[in-house]
Amino acid sequence: MNPSLKIFITIFCYISGVMGVVTAVLNASQKPAATTAAIVAGAVGVVFLFAGLALSRKPRH
Repeated sequence: MNPSLKIFITIFCYISGVMGVVTAVLNASQKPAATTAAIVAGAVGVVFLFAGLALSRKPRH
């Protein structure tokens, strides 16, 4: 994979992950709580964070 593209996708995953977690917290703190939306946003955020971590790891030799 092109290194520039990999860096772009990694940054996109990190930003999307953080936004997903923030959205989950905001949805959960509403009155009344939007529980379903919070769970979905949190799950998507965590998936993007793990994708960012996987892309930013150094390859094993």
